[in-house]
Amino acid sequence: MNNTSTEQLFKFDQNVEVIHTLIESEEMYVVLKVCSTHARCPGCKCVSSQRHSRYARKADDLPVSDRSVHLTILLHKWFCVNANCKNKIFTERLNWLNPSGRKTVRLEKLIHYVGFSNNCLVAEKVCREMHISISHDAILYRIKKEDSAPSSYCPFRRY
Repeated sequence: MNNTSTEQLFKFDQNVEVIHTLIESEEMYVVLKVCSTHARCPGCKCVSSQRHSRYARKADDLPVSDRSVHLTILLHKWFCVNANCKNKIFTERLNWLNPSGRKTVRLEKLIHYVGFSNNCLVAEKVCREMHISISHDAILYRIKKEDSAPSSYCPFRRY
């Protein structure tokens, strides 16, 4: 896999840059750097351009070529410029990764689809075949966490 195709696979937004890629027989490791010049405070919604520090997050992404993908994302922490805000320092938010998530949004959507299409034990086996590391308990937790449909509608009822 050449460098340009790797960059296109992991181009989540315009601020993401692929720094390093390591491809092994069963896994792929990718280091991403977020090069943003400002961020919005999650508390007061003020835009800040004062960087505090850098930190790294780990997350999993969709499998590629029968390899599970592990991301290391280098992000910034920021100072909040609003003196009235309770957050003095905040972490950068990404639209493709939930604030405390360990899986990208697109991988979560795939797990959600597989989990709702099967029972949790079969969904775990399907995910394992697709090189997605997840337990049936984690799939069941995601299903239970989902907002339920109105009581009059149930996809498993005939009438």
